[in-house]
Amino acid sequence: MKKIFIAMVCLISVASAMAESGQFETVSNGTVSVATNDFGTSKFSITNIRYTGRVINSNLSFFSVGAISVSDCLGTVTVENGKTNGSGTCIGNDADGDKWRLNYVRSDSSTASVTGTAELIGMTGKYANAKGTCNYDQKRLVLDSAVHVSTLLKCAVSK
Repeated sequence: MKKIFIAMVCLISVASAMAESGQFETVSNGTVSVATNDFGTSKFSITNIRYTGRVINSNLSFFSVGAISVSDCLGTVTVENGKTNGSGTCIGNDADGDKWRLNYVRSDSSTASVTGTAELIGMTGKYANAKGTCNYDQKRLVLDSAVHVSTLLKCAVSK
């Protein structure tokens, strides 16, 4: 019995040592396409953003500094009685084809910026079983009728 207990403690120790947690930051840039239904004092918009991003800071092996990714985001924004709400999902792919998902919620917005939180869920490859929480700060610029965005994403992740 004592040998079984020691073996289990060793297995738990090895499994714990293999777990990884830490933080990473990315900078992403892209353009937004928006379809809006205007109902007078209320609006409903569907947004689609394609980002190209780069990891700029990380202490995680699976989000290495310099890694480049492409993300596609689809979201909704409603404006009712002057109050704006928004949420959506992004699917990210890196150069190896490994994927993760971000479920985001807007918390504050203006014509020039949007801030919010996101839940990160690892889907395939090196990101499988990764989970974390993120904060984002998105800056927007309208140029020639196109909305260009730059987003700083900061996440705490473990797997």
